[in-house]
This record gives sequence, C-alpha cells and structure tokens, in this order.
Amino acid sequence: MNPEKYKPEPNIPKVEQAETPQEISAEQKANYEIDQVEHDLVSRYQPKFLAKGGEHIVYEVPEHPNIVVKVSTGPLKKVIDWNAEHGQPIDSLPAEIEPRAREYLKEEAARYQQLKKYFGADHVPSQKEFLIKVPVTQKILNALYEGNPPATTNEAWSVVMVQKRVEALNDPNRLAIVAGYAENDEVPEDLYNQATEHFVFGKNPEGKIEKDKFLEIQSHNDLKALLEKSEGDENLRESLKELLEKIITYTEETGEIFDLAGQDNIVLSQKDGKWTYALVDTRYPGESKMVEKAKIALLKLSVGSEIDEHEKNVLLNIFNFVRTVNGLAEQMGTQKRINIVPEGMTQEQLDFLKIIR
Repeated sequence: MNPEKYKPEPNIPKVEQAETPQEISAEQKANYEIDQVEHDLVSRYQPKFLAKGGEHIVYEVPEHPNIVVKVSTGPLKKVIDWNAEHGQPIDSLPAEIEPRAREYLKEEAARYQQLKKYFGADHVPSQKEFLIKVPVTQKILNALYEGNPPATTNEAWSVVMVQKRVEALNDPNRLAIVAGYAENDEVPEDLYNQATEHFVFGKNPEGKIEKDKFLEIQSHNDLKALLEKSEGDENLRESLKELLEKIITYTEETGEIFDLAGQDNIVLSQKDGKWTYALVDTRYPGESKMVEKAKIALLKLSVGSEIDEHEKNVLLNIFNFVRTVNGLAEQMGTQKRINIVPEGMTQEQLDFLKIIR
C-alpha cells in the first residue's frame, strides 16, 4: 500500500451510512459488539454498539450519553493490510503510514472548521478525531473482510471520531436529504437525459422539471417525504432554502461535495417549534476537490477520450449530488445553482447513463 493513498477510497456504490438504534439487526450486534472484550478501553468506557454504516462502526458510551464514538473502517483495514503484506505485527503502526495518517487528521480538522464557517457551529456537531489503537474481534474482522481477513488480531490502529450526539436523530419525525443513485435504478433514459442536462449542465434554465419527474430520477423515499412535507410548511421551506443556498455556496467556493447517499447524513427537525438542520456526517469519504476531478473527467469525454472506473465513480457521485441539490433548489424557488461544467467543454450530448453504468 502506498502511504500517499492512506485516505479511505469511496465505495462503489456507496453504502447507507447511518442507522438508528432501532434498525440494528441481531447479526450486526453479534458482529460488532465489544462489551465482553478484555481491553483497557472497553474496561474504562464500556462502549455499546449503536450502528454500522459505510465508513464507521458507531458506539455509545453509557457514562457519556451526549457523545458517540465512530471507528473508521477504511483506515483500520489499510493499516491491517499494510502490516499483513509487509510481515509486520498486525497491531503496529508502521512508520511508513503514521506521518500520512497524522496529516490526514489535520486535513479533517481543517475541513471541520470550514464546515462551521459556512454553515454555523449550531448546525455542525462538535467532533474531534484521534489516531489510536482500538479493540478488534474476530467477528469484526470477518465482517469487514467478508469472511476472509488477512490476519488475526485483538487490536489495531485506526482513526476514531468522538462526536457530539445529534438530538435530531432521536426524533421519529425528522426529515433528511438523501439522493440515492439514479444510475443504479431502472430510470427512463429520456427523462434521465433531460434531468441531467437541466440540473447538471444548466440546459433550459428558464424551464422547470415537475416534482414527480424529479422524484422519478432521484427516487429515494426520504427525498419524497421531504418535498411533500415542505409543500404545506412554510417554515420548513425557509429552513430548507437556507440550507440549500449554503450548500451551493460551499460547493461553488470550495469544490467539495457532500455525501448524500447515506441515511441521515443531513437531517432536518423541529426545535422549539421551528425547523432547523444538522450536518451529521456529510463529509464525502476519502476524496477532496470532487468538482475539479469531475471537470477533468468531463473534458476528457468531451474530446472523445475514455475515462477509468474511478472517474466514472466521481461522475456517479457528483451527478447525483448536483441533480439533487439543484433539483431541490428549483422546487424551493431558490435561484442559485451549482455549476460543474468546465470551461472549454465542447460536447455535452453524451450518453452519461451508459458511460456511468
């Protein structure tokens, strides 16, 4: 493994990222529970398994009910794989990886401060990330490696996030922005092309795609529930418009996008009778400057060059992000839009559905 590629790579496709405690299956609990493990951290904090998402194993700490602890599975596997490949003790932190890992923590801290700058501290839960050795069971290894782990160990190094618990996640009436993946669904090709040209490439800017057609492309149930609820609730519409305008400004100015594939990554809920929002787990996993990478891929396609699987994955994620945000902005009557079209793009009439699939 190249230590320069320490960051976890995005899933293709992304896995749902967050689950409420009520959704924990017996199999997950059996796989990821560690309360019977003999380890200093377990003895001290008695962590209880809460959820397993695409990037984290999440635990709660009974004596600290206002926080959750998230163990990053990407870095955990990277370190284990490196040690196994190079014949190092599995529970060691290789000198080749440690500097990049600590640089990664600095980058993540900077991105967190950036989120607070654009969205406000009230909307971004407090968090801190650490590089520490965590307890690992054979069942965890089997689950992470689909039954074929490269080695056995009872502890390993990973990035661990301590995050303030978001009260909205306990609200059964909360709403969420979840995009889904249109390219992975059975969507009408003509409607897909129309929506992509309109929302991603800005074609026919004075026109409007009907709500039902928009939801046929970005067809996640949470998105449908959000739009339907907003139609009869002006306060929700105003809160959603504020959030969308901030997302658009953030993406336009930073080149970053959000992970809208995960459940409850961005939630809206009522507090003191007013709707508000929380960015629970919005960071796009493993990569930065996605807009720039998408523009490079689009320029390649526009001149007839092929793109690789990673670039297709970039377009998959950014197209669904942009269609969802710009589509919601259109439904809310917001004028601002995300623009990812590169200067010099000579051809936009491409079969993106076929290319990405």
